[in-house]
Amino acid sequence: MQKKIFTVFFIILLIGILLTGFLSLSLIRNSYINQLEQKLISNAKLIEEFIKEEDNDLASKIFQKRMEDLGGKIDARITIIDYHGNVLAETFKREGYIENHQDRPEIQIAYGGEIGKAVRYSSTVDLDMLYVALPIEANGQTIVVRLAVNLLEIKRINQTLFYYIAFSIVFGLVISALIGYRFIDKIMEPIIEITEASKKMAMGRLGVRACVKSKDEIGDLADHFNHMADRLEETIEQLSDSNTKFKALLTSIINPIIAVDNKKNIILLNPAAEKLFNIKAEDAIGKHILEIIRNNQLDEEIERVFEDSVDTQIEINMKDPSEKTLKIYTNLIKLENDPTKTIGLVTLIEDITEIRKLEKMRSDFVANVSHELKTPLTSISGFVETLKSGAIEDEEVKNRFLDIIDIETERLARLIDDILTLSDIENSQHKVLHQEILPSDTLKEVEEMMKPIATNKAIELLTEIDLNLPMIYGNRDWFKQMLINLIDNAIKYTPREGKVQLTAYKRYSNLIISVKDTGIGIPKKDIPRLFERFYRVDKARSRKVGGTGLGLAIVKHIVLSFNGKIKVNSEQDKGSEFIIILPISSAK
Repeated sequence: MQKKIFTVFFIILLIGILLTGFLSLSLIRNSYINQLEQKLISNAKLIEEFIKEEDNDLASKIFQKRMEDLGGKIDARITIIDYHGNVLAETFKREGYIENHQDRPEIQIAYGGEIGKAVRYSSTVDLDMLYVALPIEANGQTIVVRLAVNLLEIKRINQTLFYYIAFSIVFGLVISALIGYRFIDKIMEPIIEITEASKKMAMGRLGVRACVKSKDEIGDLADHFNHMADRLEETIEQLSDSNTKFKALLTSIINPIIAVDNKKNIILLNPAAEKLFNIKAEDAIGKHILEIIRNNQLDEEIERVFEDSVDTQIEINMKDPSEKTLKIYTNLIKLENDPTKTIGLVTLIEDITEIRKLEKMRSDFVANVSHELKTPLTSISGFVETLKSGAIEDEEVKNRFLDIIDIETERLARLIDDILTLSDIENSQHKVLHQEILPSDTLKEVEEMMKPIATNKAIELLTEIDLNLPMIYGNRDWFKQMLINLIDNAIKYTPREGKVQLTAYKRYSNLIISVKDTGIGIPKKDIPRLFERFYRVDKARSRKVGGTGLGLAIVKHIVLSFNGKIKVNSEQDKGSEFIIILPISSAK
């Protein structure tokens, strides 16, 4: 900017000096020529009077001689020309013929009765000449007295003036350039100050201000700039604060949120949405929603919302990146100052996969419970009706029927107890007790409880328990229930003369408990579903041995409450082994 101003200033100054110089040259030249013209006209009039008074023969040598003397005195070339352009006398002679002067412009004007003037190159004297022609009447005819002087003097004066002007231009430009540069530099200082301040602000240093103390327009500009910077800093702070709060709000919302513009390109994505769809916001912003969420149903629903301008909610099933059931709530984004204008759409997503699974599990559970309760109740009801219809009179039939009713009643009570136990475990996951449990002591207690049951069935219950097992923390009753269920299950499905072995030891930072039997075993295809509620490998045999179908489901939930794992190794007709792995450190 400084260079531009200096260049313009320099050009304007140069043009001004040049115009002044050339105008001065032109004025001096014109003034000098006017003075010469007046001088020549005066001398021509004197010659006119001389010719009229003397009544000379204009073609004589005497007259020629007089003209030459007179021309020398007035330092001018004198030419006398008749009406036909013939030269009668010439003070500057060259050898040879003097051509006719009738076509000379100054002569033509003089023939018209006026004083002729001309500045032109003379081939006779080989110089630029000033000519003045004066018409006079002599000897009864019109003749022209023409005086001429060369312009060597004006040329010399012009050259001298040109040198002076050139020197003035150079000297003036140097002095003006120095003064102008300092002046422009002084003017540019506040502008540079404002420019530097704006650059620093553009780089993020919003606290920078322009320090200009000038009292002119530039000072006003600096004041306005500083005021604008103050307002800008306040606005950016407000926007930053709002943006921080908005980001914090988006981050704290556990539901995924995605916003799109009118072209269905993503403009916003919160962390919950990033996690749900396994993407990063920077990779998704600006892309079409179909590129991120490959679900035509969602795309069509968004299109319908844009067309109908109606908020809605839908439920969709997704396969990618994982199989999920999502509930989508859509709301149009409208301008606050123009509610009729829509600029996009925001979708709030609720992952209801687990809810739908639980609903299905609940439905299946209710159906299974109804079925399991209905079977013994139907049996009891049937035998009661039989007894009421007269069978009660037969003592043997009555006792047999009552025994069956008693068995079914016990089975019904066990089923209800297991259902209540499972419900209690499921509903207490968030408030698990952290009681001190000595695994060695509890295992010994369970061994003593289950030994008589095994003995009654002629099954040998073997134990191999490390007496120095580390203490764990959790629900002591659940821990005991887990062991009882596993050992009871092993005894039920092990034939007479079989064996059940209980083993417990510490490995690394885990407590390992194993219950192994020599029973009927479990087919491989049934192992993955073994811990489902009411799932039975052999339904007829399970009912026969009194199983409710909930024992292993209870075991699995208790293991999960201890943050543990359970594994099953089984081979049909050879036996099964249930291995429980409980972390010691994490349980504390």
